[in-house]
Amino acid sequence: MSSFKRNFLALPVLGMLAFASACGGGDEGGQAGGEAATGGTETAAPAPAPAAGAETAPAAQGTVHEVKMVTTQNGASGEFQPANLTVKKGDTIRWTTDGGAPHNVSFPAAENAGAANLPPAGTYLTTAGQTHEITVGMDAGTYNYQCDPHAPMGMKGTLTVQ
Repeated sequence: MSSFKRNFLALPVLGMLAFASACGGGDEGGQAGGEAATGGTETAAPAPAPAAGAETAPAAQGTVHEVKMVTTQNGASGEFQPANLTVKKGDTIRWTTDGGAPHNVSFPAAENAGAANLPPAGTYLTTAGQTHEITVGMDAGTYNYQCDPHAPMGMKGTLTVQ
């Protein structure tokens, strides 16, 4: 087969590979940064306006509390600012990362013995400005939360629900 015919036949294959790589996809776990989890939502960018007739998530009923996830020690640790928060059932908590290292929000059962309605652990936030939100559904009490990879270095917080 001539070199011209071989190169001519390779063009459609190269074009399809280029198209497939441009389309991209989620991460290894199949979750993109904007995927919702039960009890919380991670977002990397504002959501597009819903189509006509589409359902939208209800707006927060209570107060929205902001917590910053700040990377320290060149990514080796971090801290929640503020680390201790007092809220009411129905309020929303929004954690926002600075993007200096991967952070998440987790309410480990081992750190909250006997607690019910704990939110599931959030996915890792890696880009500055990404957020994780929960609507507080726990009963009155004190709950411990943490960033899983940085908990051994002290990235922990306390949530008091009134």
